[in-house]
Amino acid sequence: MNEQRQNQYLVLPDNGQRKDTKLAVEYSEEQIADYMKLGYVIVNQADFNKLIGNADGEYLIADDGSVYPKPAPTDAELLPAAKQKKLAEVTQWTAANITGGFVSSASGEPVRYDSDVDTQLTMQGIALNVGTPLFAEKYPDGCPVRGVAEGKDSKAVYLLSPQQVMQWMADLSMHIGSCKQAGWQKQAEVNACKTVAEVDAIKL
Repeated sequence: MNEQRQNQYLVLPDNGQRKDTKLAVEYSEEQIADYMKLGYVIVNQADFNKLIGNADGEYLIADDGSVYPKPAPTDAELLPAAKQKKLAEVTQWTAANITGGFVSSASGEPVRYDSDVDTQLTMQGIALNVGTPLFAEKYPDGCPVRGVAEGKDSKAVYLLSPQQVMQWMADLSMHIGSCKQAGWQKQAEVNACKTVAEVDAIKL
């Protein structure tokens, strides 16, 4: 066999059609030269696919150049991609839940606060200083945090004491932990799926 001719075909054209096809790797350079004298041309695999209208890989090509319709992918073949797509959706869903707000009763009543990354970082920085003179100087009446109380439609400002700030942070941490656990549960459900239909049935 001529290893230099891997993925190449000897094609005999006939009025724009393919009259005959041979796998070039099965012939020596001398034999290939003889075929070319008979009108055969060397075509690489990419050009051969274009020649037979298979540029998108819709058909299967046998070693002798015969073309067959490609069978529809099986459920087992589709399952890994379906799982990967759903797992990516779970990751986005988990992140959205974490940053989508949470409820804390740090002020003495249930209030829904923001939990976006900027708010998390800001409150973490404030919590590090609740026991310092700086906190007392900057927030003599308490740290202002905006949130929406239960039954209300608009945000109000809540002044949180040092202890209330720490409770706020504890509630935020519990919220983040709960969201992550819910995400892990969804990931486990996806990984346990045996069919694409089972994957598609998982709701977020």
